[in-house]
Amino acid sequence: MQEVLQNDEKFSKVDRETVEAINLFAGTDIDIDEKEEVIDMCKAWEEQKNEGRELGREEGRELGREEGREEGRIRQAKVTALKLQKKGHSIEDIAECVDFDEETVKKWLVS
Repeated sequence: MQEVLQNDEKFSKVDRETVEAINLFAGTDIDIDEKEEVIDMCKAWEEQKNEGRELGREEGRELGREEGREEGRIRQAKVTALKLQKKGHSIEDIAECVDFDEETVKKWLVS
């Protein structure tokens, strides 16, 4: 795509109406400077690509935070389950306290 835009003038420079149509049909958000009659598509696609990368990074960071919180919750539940077991609580009570099913708690306490 980049090669076509850079090597073919009819694709690299397009009028504002064409960019509006691309935005509408492709779901893109290419900036259109109201003062410009011709849009530099090489620059526009590069900006779109960079915005997509940044969005992907943000989503990745958020997913990582969510996974980290879940891992922390599980780790704390395991510690609590072991403490409750040492105090003589039943698997059923421990599972209820740590908000995990009994099978999961049993696996933690056996390993």
